[in-house]
Amino acid sequence: MKLIADSGSTKTDWRLLNDTGKQFDYSSEGINPYFHTAATIAKTLDEIDFSPFTHLDLTEVFFYSAGSSNTQNVKIMNEGFAKVFTNAKIYIYHDLLGAARALFHDESGIACILGTGSNSCLFINGEIKHNLGGQGYILGDEGSGMHIGRKVVRDFMNDLMPEEIRKLFIDQYSLSKDQISFTVYKKRFPNRFLASFSRFVLNNLGNPYFDALADDAFMKFFERYIIHYDNYQSYPMRLVGSIGYHFRPMIEKKAAHYGITVDKVIKTPIDGLVDFHR
Repeated sequence: MKLIADSGSTKTDWRLLNDTGKQFDYSSEGINPYFHTAATIAKTLDEIDFSPFTHLDLTEVFFYSAGSSNTQNVKIMNEGFAKVFTNAKIYIYHDLLGAARALFHDESGIACILGTGSNSCLFINGEIKHNLGGQGYILGDEGSGMHIGRKVVRDFMNDLMPEEIRKLFIDQYSLSKDQISFTVYKKRFPNRFLASFSRFVLNNLGNPYFDALADDAFMKFFERYIIHYDNYQSYPMRLVGSIGYHFRPMIEKKAAHYGITVDKVIKTPIDGLVDFHR
């Protein structure tokens, strides 16, 4: 039996295909080697209920993960998975490859992740030829939910919000500056926390403050990454992730400004990955 998964920083979508090809769907928290050890990965995996099957029933596991982009991180992932899926061949891939396969299969174009984090690549005939972005929430992630949310939090922390927006923020979140600082610097997964404020922007689009904030985030995504691909205007651009999905009209408008056509947007890559691995 085959298990296919796509994991971002926030959640993991799992699809199990039994020997007759019937599909079973599951979900769990995100698994990212930048925030997990082999031991915590094993613990998270062991707690997932794959009923009516067990972990020992699996013969192949294809896992696409944020953070699985270098040898050390893949080693951490393999160690954690091997403790739980003891009868399976395990394949750990970067989530960018998963996004590109889900969006293009074996075709060509610019594949983008815009979710909690962000990334992009030039994908040619089924292979990643050039990757720009993906440096994580400290060094990159422009255009992501984290980036948009961080811009909101920064304005609040520095008293740069218009007064009516500041009151709306306080009414909705009831958070003090000290509470925000403690969560960002002392608690786990600060990227998830910051990304949660992107919904504050999404729910208030149409207001000039929020429109300008989101527009600036997407401008930085295009200008730092997309327009630096060779012949970028000759390829279709496709998006995967919650930010790409919910902010699609704004992103399409920004893409048109740079002479780029967005011809496909999906919220999660998992269904496309199931099709690919079938």
